[in-house]
Amino acid sequence: MNHDSETIQFQEQLREPISKCPTGVRAFNANADVVKMGCDQWKCPECRKVLSWRCARRTRYGIALWPSEAFMWTLTLPGYVDTPQRAFRMLPARWDSLRKRIQRFYGEFQYAAFVELHPRRTGIAHFHIVSLCPCPGRIKDVAVHAGFGHQATETVIDGAEAANYVAKYTSKQGSNMHRGFRRVRFSHDWPKLPDPTYDVEIYPLRRGERLSAYLHRCSALTGLPAHALFVIWQHPEIDL
Repeated sequence: MNHDSETIQFQEQLREPISKCPTGVRAFNANADVVKMGCDQWKCPECRKVLSWRCARRTRYGIALWPSEAFMWTLTLPGYVDTPQRAFRMLPARWDSLRKRIQRFYGEFQYAAFVELHPRRTGIAHFHIVSLCPCPGRIKDVAVHAGFGHQATETVIDGAEAANYVAKYTSKQGSNMHRGFRRVRFSHDWPKLPDPTYDVEIYPLRRGERLSAYLHRCSALTGLPAHALFVIWQHPEIDL
């Protein structure tokens, strides 16, 4: 599949704004109808599926644009780490050490990193990293030097394989992941997915935007007076 057809596929799959999310947000569209959109929170059982899918597609997209091989690294914490709480406290520093070492070696480090709770180690977290460069040395040695355990592997992967891994890693964590912990990390230069396209343009609330300001903004975009939009907003039972 070429990059243009990949882009079209991404846009088609991202088009549908309506969600089964139980706590979804509401937004006007260009027809002055209110639609319900997902809350986009990992803690939400419905939105978690969508977020996992987006992460998987973004990972595959980045690999598709890369002209060389991609690698999957799996890094675990040392065996003496015996509780999930201790693992979550240790991971940020060890990840930072590893990331900086790779950057010093290559000058840059393009990655998509995902935290998984190990099912056979009482939920202790470990890293899966999709890297666009090979490990600069034996993976076990590099892992131990950064504070990870010696149980570390590196394999060559393709985009479809990586997407399947990512979807699996991110979708099953649920509420077991510590609050505020970043379960997904993309390097700043990892390609982003194309913006979604909609049959009817949607105007979400901006962060910190007051309802009155939002209604006036939507009024300018839809042509309906703000007071008429307010009446529609007051009746969620007619939301699309």
